[in-house]
Amino acid sequence: MSTVLQSGLSAIKTHQCYSSEKSGDCPVCNEPLNSLATPLPFSHCTQSRLICRISGQPMNEHNAPMMLPNGNVYGEKALTEMMASEGIVTCPRTNEKFWLDQAQKVYVM
Repeated sequence: MSTVLQSGLSAIKTHQCYSSEKSGDCPVCNEPLNSLATPLPFSHCTQSRLICRISGQPMNEHNAPMMLPNGNVYGEKALTEMMASEGIVTCPRTNEKFWLDQAQKVYVM
């Protein structure tokens, strides 16, 4: 059982699991699994996926990544859903307010 658990933890362990910006949805970011995964190697990802920090949905051609003027990036759908009636969005990380049309589409190659 221990070997199976360790191989699973190693498959999803990233450097972010040990930074100040841990994900609440990641098992490795949370105790006690974080301590168990410490000696294990980090996962090797050949393909990255952008996930919206607000909605948890993938950012792709159907949910474009949008950068607010403060540099934070969120999915277009999440920004549209949280937009106030006058077209203002509030960045959930900094509480800064911006017009939605100030957000710029991010292109990833």
